[in-house]
Amino acid sequence: MRRALQTIAFGLAAFLALGAAPCGRAQATPPAPAPDDHADRVVPKIEIFAGYSYMNANIVIAGTRFNLNGASGSVAYNFTNWLGVVGDFGVYGQSNVASQSRSLILSSYQFGPRVSWRGHKLVPFAQALFGAGHATGTLYTTSLGNGAAPLGANSGFMLTAGAGVDYKFKPRINIRIIQTEYLYSQFLNAVTGPNSNHQNNLRISTGVVFSFGKR
Repeated sequence: MRRALQTIAFGLAAFLALGAAPCGRAQATPPAPAPDDHADRVVPKIEIFAGYSYMNANIVIAGTRFNLNGASGSVAYNFTNWLGVVGDFGVYGQSNVASQSRSLILSSYQFGPRVSWRGHKLVPFAQALFGAGHATGTLYTTSLGNGAAPLGANSGFMLTAGAGVDYKFKPRINIRIIQTEYLYSQFLNAVTGPNSNHQNNLRISTGVVFSFGKR
């Protein structure tokens, strides 16, 4: 009888020991890491944008607005998660300005600060840029009529202020949904007066942003 009880006790102890082993291993195994829910908060050091730009302008022919199409690009360096500096470049053209069969080609190169609001899929930003532009084309290089001499290709001051929104499509690729800006320029106009040689323009851009590095 005693031997039977010893056999039962030994079997029960072995069963409990085998049952406790998996539990011990389960407690020792660390939980699986949670998905990275902070990916949208990663701040890249450098952002490079390339895309299409539309401009509505009244350059040269004061009071008559017309459209230009072109391309623009920028390189941004982020000092913090919200503050960066931007270099912006663009080329825009129109082959039939104000239905006069005259061409206009503008180029711009500007620099300035940018403020961004990060932490979500959508990244709004605002920026103010300062620099210069160059205007050429037959609108400048040929006479505008009445025996007047051509204005001549010229360069002038530019100022741009506006905002936009990026969508975080992939860790290193954003889609710039829209970027809308007021663009002030100082090119020669075919009119006279104290305020003749400045223009108020609109620029709208969209494209792709590539990110590099991490803050």
